[in-house]
Amino acid sequence: MKFRGIEVKIHFSTFAFALLLIATGFIKELIAIFATVFVHEWGHIYIAKKLKVEVLQVNIYPFGGIALLDSIVFIRPDLEVLVALAGPMSNIFFAFFGEFISQVLQIDMDYFIKASIAMAFFNLLPGLPLDGGRVLKSVLSYFISLRSAIATAVFSSYAISLVMLYLLLKGIFNWKLNVVYAFLSVLLVVAANKEKKASAFLQMRDLFRKKAEFYKKGLMGVHHIAVLEKETIANVIKSFIPAKYHVIIILDDKFREKYRITETQLFEYAVEHGLYLPIGEIIK
Repeated sequence: MKFRGIEVKIHFSTFAFALLLIATGFIKELIAIFATVFVHEWGHIYIAKKLKVEVLQVNIYPFGGIALLDSIVFIRPDLEVLVALAGPMSNIFFAFFGEFISQVLQIDMDYFIKASIAMAFFNLLPGLPLDGGRVLKSVLSYFISLRSAIATAVFSSYAISLVMLYLLLKGIFNWKLNVVYAFLSVLLVVAANKEKKASAFLQMRDLFRKKAEFYKKGLMGVHHIAVLEKETIANVIKSFIPAKYHVIIILDDKFREKYRITETQLFEYAVEHGLYLPIGEIIK
């Protein structure tokens, strides 16, 4: 469906999660959770609009939504950090607001307050596709390639899921919550794998955006990469850092410089000839 020009998709797991809560008797919690998801996504969209970052699509999951942002965040990872944090911060703000309303009007809003706090802190965990994972990925992308940053955040998701399952198996929660948290831990791994598979496409897409941004500004910081001529083009592109323009120095087996090419030249060659040729083929 469309909401203010933004495509909104509801993941099938959200319906499964709703049925699971109904079956286990968590009706009030279900209403509170969907209210907090709405607040969470509203926070993301509101801040994105204020920062003039276009939200292309929102996928709704039981633990919140995943917003597909315009590729300007590839050049400005700090913008993605602000948009990512807006969701949990909105939940925390409305938790305090809910407490205020409950005190003034004597309305029971305990479920909404607890769900808001749980939604905020769960999403701040440093694993993709959670908001904390997006913050981790964005910060790491200043120092390492985008694919490496995504891989690190995905690995963190695996670790979080394993910890959740370990705690559940020890019987810390009652059996009903066991089922709910087990469902979320499995869903987190599935969603993280989806992010990992999309990482190659996202990097290629955002390389186009970086070129356009370079033309617009006329300048950009440079990052040099030294590579042996037998290395594949794909592995070279994997090492690109989003906020930098790259100059690639091609070396022979004796580590002597043979040739230099720019990121644009490498990308144009890859589009025409493929990603898995040795970079030394460009010299020929």
